Amino acid sequence: MESRAFFGGLIVGVLATFTMDVVAVIALRLGIAGRGPRRTGPDLIGRWIGYLLQGKLRHTDILQTPPLRGELLLGFAAHYAIGIVLTLLYLGLLVVAHATPTALSAILYGTATTVLPWFLMFPSQGMGWLGRDAPGDAHLVRASLFNHIVFGLGIALWMAVIRSI
Repeated sequence: MESRAFFGGLIVGVLATFTMDVVAVIALRLGIAGRGPRRTGPDLIGRWIGYLLQGKLRHTDILQTPPLRGELLLGFAAHYAIGIVLTLLYLGLLVVAHATPTALSAILYGTATTVLPWFLMFPSQGMGWLGRDAPGDAHLVRASLFNHIVFGLGIALWMAVIRSI
């Protein structure tokens, strides 16, 4: 990937992740993605990553695991780094496939990235596959699916904006 495309991918990754975060907060306040008793957020991502770095791969319940110093900052940094990497991966897949980015492919890609929380993050945080062991029925499934669709939409939106500049 040439440096201009790489830099553009970095910017799109940050903006798509930011878009996902803003829409997630609005959706939560409006009850769109579902409300549940299970709290999620960047601090828990930071706690999870922090303990991963210490070799702890699985938690019975991440909420009951003692907080780590700096977990909120670590969580935001990890969340945005993951968003950037996933965006660059999307762009790389387009290059390999000799495909042109479209809103549909970006949204489908964003939707596909939901497998990461469903089958990696939730189980290792003690919430089971698809978050099924967390209280709140399908709240985590619904919320993560909604957020990742918005992430894909953010990729499409910001790629279109950056291309027009």
